[in-house]
Amino acid sequence: MEGSGVLGIVHDLAKDAKVPPEMMNKHIGKLQESVGLLSGSMQDLSHKKLQDLSNQAENPSDFVAKFKDANSHGVSNLVPMMEILHGICRDDRTKALFSKSKRPPPIMSAANESSYRALKEKLLQQVGPLSVLDNQNAPQRSKRLFPDRPYMTLDYLCDDLMIKGNFGPLGKIPVVSQESAIIEDLLYCFIGIEGSHIKPIKNASTGQVDLKLDPSMDPSLRELVQRIAPLCQHYSTIVQFAEDWFQQGSGRVNQALSGALYQVIKDYYIFVTQLESQLRQHELTLNKLWFYIQPTLSTMAMVAELCRNCETMGARGGKTLSLLHQLVTCQTGNENCKAVAEFLVKAAAKPYFEILSRWIHRGMISDSGKDFFVEDNEVIDRTILPLEYSDDYWERRYTLRMDQIPAFLHSSSDMILRTGKYLNVIQQCDKSIRWPESVDEVQYMANPDQYTPLLEKAHAFASKTLLDLLVKDRDLIGHLRSVKHYFLLDQGDFIVQFMDLCEKELLQNVNKVEPARLESLLELAQRTSAANTDPYKDNVGVELLPYDLIFQMCKILSIDTDSEMDFKTPSNASDLTGLEAFAFGYDVQWPISLVLNRKSLACYQMLLRQLFYCKHVERLLSSVWISTKVFKCYPTDQYSQYAASFALRQKMLNFLQNLEYYMTFEVLEPNWEAMIAKIRSGKIANVDQVLEIHSDFLSTCLNDCMLSSPQLLTTVRKLLGVCVEFASFMEVVAQSCDELDTFHDEVAKFDLRFNSVLFSLLDRIAQMGRENYNERIMNILHRLDFNGFYTQALDQFGCTP
Repeated sequence: MEGSGVLGIVHDLAKDAKVPPEMMNKHIGKLQESVGLLSGSMQDLSHKKLQDLSNQAENPSDFVAKFKDANSHGVSNLVPMMEILHGICRDDRTKALFSKSKRPPPIMSAANESSYRALKEKLLQQVGPLSVLDNQNAPQRSKRLFPDRPYMTLDYLCDDLMIKGNFGPLGKIPVVSQESAIIEDLLYCFIGIEGSHIKPIKNASTGQVDLKLDPSMDPSLRELVQRIAPLCQHYSTIVQFAEDWFQQGSGRVNQALSGALYQVIKDYYIFVTQLESQLRQHELTLNKLWFYIQPTLSTMAMVAELCRNCETMGARGGKTLSLLHQLVTCQTGNENCKAVAEFLVKAAAKPYFEILSRWIHRGMISDSGKDFFVEDNEVIDRTILPLEYSDDYWERRYTLRMDQIPAFLHSSSDMILRTGKYLNVIQQCDKSIRWPESVDEVQYMANPDQYTPLLEKAHAFASKTLLDLLVKDRDLIGHLRSVKHYFLLDQGDFIVQFMDLCEKELLQNVNKVEPARLESLLELAQRTSAANTDPYKDNVGVELLPYDLIFQMCKILSIDTDSEMDFKTPSNASDLTGLEAFAFGYDVQWPISLVLNRKSLACYQMLLRQLFYCKHVERLLSSVWISTKVFKCYPTDQYSQYAASFALRQKMLNFLQNLEYYMTFEVLEPNWEAMIAKIRSGKIANVDQVLEIHSDFLSTCLNDCMLSSPQLLTTVRKLLGVCVEFASFMEVVAQSCDELDTFHDEVAKFDLRFNSVLFSLLDRIAQMGRENYNERIMNILHRLDFNGFYTQALDQFGCTP
């Protein structure tokens, strides 16, 4: 708003209100000083002036709210207007003149019609046309390329203003002349323009355009026009779809389809032009027109049906391509329709295949329109592995959107997903990789089998490259071997060194254990044992877990049956000893973490905790043997009194050593060698197979080591608990040899407890072997019962292994 424009308006307002000239000049002078200096800025408008204005308003809060709203919208010259208003409010004479009568505001009461119009024109010149008011009567369309310009469309304008006009005097002219006028109207209607005798009406229920015919039209001609009318409806449907889905946010596939539809519409316009040429030469009749439009009518009907299906299903991306592919396969008898369908699907598929090509050749997704069926769910950084055992970065990062898979790629969707995932890992890990300079172009083909060679070629390259990266460049087998050393107790001298150094520390309550001290002792054990030659020994650390082994097993295996819910309650962390909470950790980097992920390391920790505790109990029983050697110096009659305890100790040692031998030499070692042999065999084609082999190895080991059944694991832990209590009892006895009568009773109780729990374990093992046809787990039964001793005892309890 220019300053002169504001001055002129104020001058007219003052003149209409009959303000004296000297007073008017006074206020206009103040306005002249402020206009141009402030230019709408709020810097020189004091808070006191605003407060004065609001105090004098009838509704102060309403005044302040309107002022803030005007200021937020950047109303021009708001500050000068506030200045002049403030000056008027402080001048009693001016206020008296404005409030002299109780009539409406001076501008409405004193201004005659001509002055009002002149003032309105001045205001319009300053603030611009009232575009919002002007557009209130415009036809409303939910979606258009130019929503603010509703008349900028190729479709019919079916508003009330357009259809209220009267029909032309068609019934007063001969039938021959009627036909010529009707043909001309139809040609206009073919391209979205209403005629004089044929007018479009929007059907509120279906959203389609119906044609309203002149009531005076000849019946025979009306019949022909009604047959031709569907072409206009098909045209309207296609144009609506093209304009609605061409705008941003519709997806690149739908935008490309809209662009192709505009090409179809262009060819359609050429056809209408040819018809018009015949009309100008007086060679076109309604019957000829009906004959000429037959191929175009079938084609437009097909395309319109496609548009309606896409609209109804809300199709985009792969779903749109599936509809187009179905359209192509169904057009077997009409070559013209088939050619149009193939043109549409190829045009719509072009941006989709650009995304696909980038994914299978570079492992990158550039899908701003959310059209592709592979979705990138990068919710966490790749260096931060998920905390829950059931989650896996490799599985979570990229997933399939089943509703966006085109029908012609459905059988290859898994291969496409893996190909891109492999390349994405390579992108993140090896920036120096040399990509193929030329790649095969991917384009639409009606036969899904034609995609197979191209996709297999890309998949083979990605699989081999990533497998080489993992196995050769990043030494996957070396990492697995290092994990075996520490988690599966592969190196005996290291574990002996470590337990000698840390046993006293670990026997304390877990809250009293110092992790830093354990880390130092771990490093010392590594440096003084064969583990010193391990290149990845620095990846190993110490972890103190806040739950026991049974709870960890249930958490990993997600056991949810009613009979096993009792085992899922976590033990109180404050009741755990350092030995019960101890486990190794392994710091693994990407992409080795694909194989050694959090869940895999948790499975290794379970095996370690079981083996480590068995080793600890074995050391306790061995120390009992050392401490009770003093009994050999006793006379024969006294020494014989300890025979029962010696036999029980040996029975416990025999159980422990056979259990450890079974787990290490009959389960872990054979399965480990089989896993490494498979990885090195050269038959592995991709990383997913490596993951599957590694997962099968861990599952087999957990199952055969009795760590996948809460009942079996609890029974084994009870047996180990009995052994620990017996060892503690014997240590006390070795220090004080009194109360031999009590000693015999206590040993007998330990023997009964051990036998009963062992019988229960053997019975459960026998039952599992029969139910699951697990021959390997039966080996522990034969080892412990090699002479049939326990079989006879079990028969006495009414059980048969």
